[in-house]
Amino acid sequence: MDTVQELRAALRAGHGFPGDAERLDAELAAQLLRRVLVDRLDEVAEVGTVVDLVTVAEIAAAYRGRVLLATDLDAVDAIDEAVTDLLARQSTE
Repeated sequence: MDTVQELRAALRAGHGFPGDAERLDAELAAQLLRRVLVDRLDEVAEVGTVVDLVTVAEIAAAYRGRVLLATDLDAVDAIDEAVTDLLARQSTE
């Protein structure tokens, strides 16, 4: 997965965790539609916006990690065990 398009395709194909595809789209849309005013308007021809590409890259990396985690059966088993243990503890309290 080298592109956001490949990441989206993997999530839509069912890799990752339930709801990840929709959450990825929502997080990217929120970031890409966020407007940050340009500091020096007198130096540009029109009012522009700046997209924080570091944040976009962090979002993509996080979801890529979720896809990789979901394909690691040992990791999924460990997560399932931890969730089961937590739920069991909550029900006894």
